[in-house]
Amino acid sequence: MNRRRFLAAMSLAAVSGGCRWRRGNEVTLGALVPRTGDRAAWGADLLRGYELAVEQQNLRGGLNGRRLRLVSLDDESREEHASTLTTRLIEREGALAVFGELSSVTNERGAAAAQRRGAVFVATASTARDVSRAGDFVFRTVLTDAEQAQAMARYARQSMQRRKGAIVYRRSSLLHVGMADAFASGFRANGGEMVLRESYQDDADLVRLVARVRSSGADIVYAPASSEDAGRIAVALKQGRVGAQIMGADGWASADARQFARDAMVGALFPELFSAVSPRPEVEAFIAAFGARHRAHPGSFAAVGYDAVRWVIAGALRVPQLDARSLRDALLGSRLDDAVAGPFSVDARRALIRAICVQRYEAQGVALAAMMTP
Repeated sequence: MNRRRFLAAMSLAAVSGGCRWRRGNEVTLGALVPRTGDRAAWGADLLRGYELAVEQQNLRGGLNGRRLRLVSLDDESREEHASTLTTRLIEREGALAVFGELSSVTNERGAAAAQRRGAVFVATASTARDVSRAGDFVFRTVLTDAEQAQAMARYARQSMQRRKGAIVYRRSSLLHVGMADAFASGFRANGGEMVLRESYQDDADLVRLVARVRSSGADIVYAPASSEDAGRIAVALKQGRVGAQIMGADGWASADARQFARDAMVGALFPELFSAVSPRPEVEAFIAAFGARHRAHPGSFAAVGYDAVRWVIAGALRVPQLDARSLRDALLGSRLDDAVAGPFSVDARRALIRAICVQRYEAQGVALAAMMTP
């Protein structure tokens, strides 16, 4: 989208959104969502979670009789749009709080804009960085990739009693290097020994690497990897007759990885933001409501978006005179015990306390192995 089209879209949104909805006794929530571009499908899932939470609350009477409206703007997941659109949501649409999108970098821009204007910003789905560092009006409701790696290390030691760890990662990915560091730190902190850390760049490297893993004596192999690499690593370890337990990152949840690796993935463990196979009644209710509304199955982004909006609404319901500062204060030290992606809380310093879903591949699908905190 070029600059002219981008500005035109903003103007159209002003006509169809701002003037049309500025009536009656309403409370506005804003959202940055990529509706176009490479992340549009994920953005659609996230937005559906936001929308479902707002719709359900309006059926319950809104915010003490005041109707909630959600205004979402397409930022194309481009950081150069985030500040402008966040400012628009706050100043022109009157948003009390703004919910972020998928990209940590984009959310950082949006969070900074919200902080400057004293509006609450919630990073609901970005995991690469701790966006809440942008200021005291900024919150996050999902764990970072590094925290997920630490949780997996803790699970390997405390729940599985694994003692010797190996790490396999792509050297060109700074994200995966950081996750490898976090896993190693967490594994050692819980009494484990790191016996091998190997990087790779291509399939030829994987063959050499697997031989080293096998001879290292490792009983757990952690492989933070993209969906493209996850299947290759699982197959290489299986063909190399590596008997150690395999752990991956959230890229291992990809359907492409499962299709490529097939039975090589069986037994592998990986973290997810949300487990659709959890037996918790709130998960079943969420899946049913989402399916009835969209005739589709919710993804992880829908779940965490749904939770984030419900958490903010719960905070707003506790405030007698609603404004951004009062909402911010109500969110400090609060919790959401019936969150569909797992209970979470935010302490008085805005630190997030939340568990990840540790999932396990089985022959017939995926099972929830545990919920684990970093």
